[in-house]
Amino acid sequence: MKLFDYTEPKMIVADKGKHIRSVNDVYIEEHYDDEGNLVEEHFPYYSTTIFVPDSTTEKDMYEMYIEEQIEE
Repeated sequence: MKLFDYTEPKMIVADKGKHIRSVNDVYIEEHYDDEGNLVEEHFPYYSTTIFVPDSTTEKDMYEMYIEEQIEE
């Protein structure tokens, strides 16, 4: 993944054949919480391009996002 810092706003673009997701966006199975409420299944959101604030650095990019191979 690459950070394009010469665009406005800055953007992160995935390498060919890969996509990007937030580090904290993970798969969660359907389950009931402590109060008995049903928590629906959650699939991570993927993108090939993400627009980020102008203050974002390459170090921030690697702390906030993960690049993964696209499974077919």
